[in-house]
Amino acid sequence: MIKITPLASGSSGNSFLIRNRDASILIDAGLSGKQIVERLDNVGMDPGSLKGILVSHAHVDHVKGVGVLSRKFKIPVFINNKTFKVAEKALGKLHRRETFETGRAFDFAGFRIHPFSVPHDCADPVGFRISNGSASLGIATDLGVATGLVANLLTGLNAVVLESNHDPVMLRDGPYPWELKQRIRSRLGHLSNEQSAELLERIVSDELRVIILAHMSETNNTEELAEQRARESLQAFLAQEGAIFCAVQHQVGPTVEL
Repeated sequence: MIKITPLASGSSGNSFLIRNRDASILIDAGLSGKQIVERLDNVGMDPGSLKGILVSHAHVDHVKGVGVLSRKFKIPVFINNKTFKVAEKALGKLHRRETFETGRAFDFAGFRIHPFSVPHDCADPVGFRISNGSASLGIATDLGVATGLVANLLTGLNAVVLESNHDPVMLRDGPYPWELKQRIRSRLGHLSNEQSAELLERIVSDELRVIILAHMSETNNTEELAEQRARESLQAFLAQEGAIFCAVQHQVGPTVEL
C-alpha cells in the first residue's frame, strides 16, 4: 500500500505527502514551514512523524520550507550534491543531510526510491520513481521535454504525478515578458498541456490507475483545460475506470491509495 496526498502544487509552492503502512515522507516542501504544518494537520499528519524530505531541485517553490521543517522536527533531508550546493543558503542548517546520486536507486523507510534526471533549468534536477513491493508511483513536476529516460521510468506504475503547466495559447497571449515565455517553452522549462498529454499516451499501461496533473500555472492554465486535454488523449484509460485529477496550489488534494 502507498498513499499519495498533494499538499500543494504550482509556481508558489510544491509538496506531496507519500505514505506506506509504516512511514511517511515528503517530496519537496516549497511552502513555508507553517503552511506545510497546517496542511499536514488537515490530513491528520503529525510533522514530527515524517521520516524524511526528498528534494527534487533547488528552486524556491520546492525548498522554501525544507530547512525549517528539518530543524524543528528533526527530519533528515535527502538531496543530491549539486542541488544542495545551489540550495544550501536557502535551506540553512539541516537536522541531517542524506546524499543520493541521481540515477541510483536506494531504499528508505520501506520505499524503493529511484531519482532520475529531468531536463529543467536548475542544477541536477530529478523526478522520483517510488515503490514498496505492492504499489508504485512516479513524480515529475518540472521538466521542459519528455526524454526517453523520463518516459521509461514513468511507465508501468500505478500512479503518475506529471506536470501540465500551461496552455500554449494562454501563455502566448498572457502577461509574461517575452523572455519568461521563451524560458517556459524551452527544453529546460515546463511541459504544456499538449506535451503532458502526449507523454501520458506513451506511458499509459494496464497497471496505471491514477494520473495527477501538477504544477499548473495560475496565469497561463486552468484545471479545466489541463484535464480536458489529458482526457482527450486517454479515452481507453478512462474507459477502464482510470482516474485523472488536478493537484492545485491553494488547497490539499484528495488522498489516493494504491
